[in-house]
Amino acid sequence: MKWSTSPHRPPHLYMDDAWCFVTASTVDKAHILVTDEHLNLWVDTFKELILQFEIKLFAWVVLPNHYHLLFMPNNVNELGTFMKCINGSTSRKINLLDNRQGRTVWYSYWDRCMRNEHDFWTCFNYIDYNPVKHGYVDNNPEDWKFSSYRFYMSGDENNWLNDKLNEFPISDLFDDDKF
Repeated sequence: MKWSTSPHRPPHLYMDDAWCFVTASTVDKAHILVTDEHLNLWVDTFKELILQFEIKLFAWVVLPNHYHLLFMPNNVNELGTFMKCINGSTSRKINLLDNRQGRTVWYSYWDRCMRNEHDFWTCFNYIDYNPVKHGYVDNNPEDWKFSSYRFYMSGDENNWLNDKLNEFPISDLFDDDKF
């Protein structure tokens, strides 16, 4: 278990072997990742860092102005380092692509540990349906290729995704305006 303190936010309790839900948004929620090239750059960088940090990943989605992750760090003490790496690396690469060196891309990130199965599955469902919620695709999250949803759909012969959505509806989670 670890306590994190910062003069800008309340202390956070991080526990070993706990799943984390993380959200990061761009500065002023500006739509910066606006092309497939931007989004693929983020995905490729993210995949490299997941392997480097030996993170157990369960769900993810990236959109033009924010992303959500559901994962378990290999070492809870590395959560902040991982987030600095993903935000720093993607900022540099996106700015090089856009010829905007020095621009601040990511505002910050917010995190919370999953306390129980209900928290876990509602966050999972929220991540899956985030592109629908924000209008990037119509009612089918499978149409958004920058998320883990397609991976799970490809192996869902038993319809467990729909079962989990019915059992743990997104409405049970929280109001997205907080993030």
